[in-house]
Amino acid sequence: MYKRKTQQFVQSSLESQAAVVLLGPRQVGKTTLALDIASERPSVYLDLEREADRQILTEPDLYLDEQAGKLVILDEVQQMPDLFRTLRGQIDQRRRAGFRTGQFLLLGSASNILLHQTAESLAGRVRYVEMPPCSLTRWGPIS
Repeated sequence: MYKRKTQQFVQSSLESQAAVVLLGPRQVGKTTLALDIASERPSVYLDLEREADRQILTEPDLYLDEQAGKLVILDEVQQMPDLFRTLRGQIDQRRRAGFRTGQFLLLGSASNILLHQTAESLAGRVRYVEMPPCSLTRWGPIS
């Protein structure tokens, strides 16, 4: 995988913020970036497009309480919009327990709905990072 500037920004954001929302169109590398970050720290990954992973979160507080101290990565988070209220409580509870930063990495498409949902529920607890498509810069003359 090519190291991208976005990865450095996400990692530094996780060091200063409880949650990071990584937005971008499909197939730009959000999941690949998240899994690379996950390989460097205790973490769990759920893909909310998978029914089995959505089932894990039928009682989200029970599952997320067990994951305290780990980075919880929720891919395609727009699939479960009701989850944002739970995340707010989880972030506040974890802060009181001493886990102030790097709690959640939420991945989703850059939709107005997702921005609106997180803005209302997670105000002051989240940083947004947009992941643009890859671009290659060509150096030198084209022959």
